[in-house]
Amino acid sequence: MGKLRKKLSAPGLLATVRKSFRSIVDSRREGSPISLADALMSGLAVFSLKYPSLLQFDRQRDDPAEAHNLRTLSSTR
Repeated sequence: MGKLRKKLSAPGLLATVRKSFRSIVDSRREGSPISLADALMSGLAVFSLKYPSLLQFDRQRDDPAEAHNLRTLSSTR
């Protein structure tokens, strides 16, 4: 039961999503500094944290509390 609970936790679900994102073929130009999986995880963060715009997300990520939360959420690598 402990293994299932771990997979169903937020970090477990995010790890599953990241693994799925990594399996998507990246058809963008070569040399992109951001992996497709990271770009998709950023989109998921904006959506799941319910920011009304990418600009507001970008502005608030500089707030120390927000930055900590984002690091914590994205540390499922």
